[in-house]
Amino acid sequence: MGWMIGMMTGAVLVLLAVVWFRRKKRSGGERNVIHLNTTTRTRSGQHGQACSKCRRKRQLIFYADDTGAVRGLCTDCKRELERHQELYPV
Repeated sequence: MGWMIGMMTGAVLVLLAVVWFRRKKRSGGERNVIHLNTTTRTRSGQHGQACSKCRRKRQLIFYADDTGAVRGLCTDCKRELERHQELYPV
């Protein structure tokens, strides 16, 4: 009976060690998180996004179509798509 308690204690300790190592490994991935209060939301931040239609990097305005799909469109592509379908600003 004593060896069974020892095995159960060992299993609990191994389980706690595995949980601790996994939690520690996850906390290292937080270096990729960008907090909004540390970055500025300026127009220059928009130049890094590509238009959903032409894929050129420009300032985007986001629209939803009748199906609910959201697209980031530049002004040229917006004018072209407006002729063919209804766009709703998001």
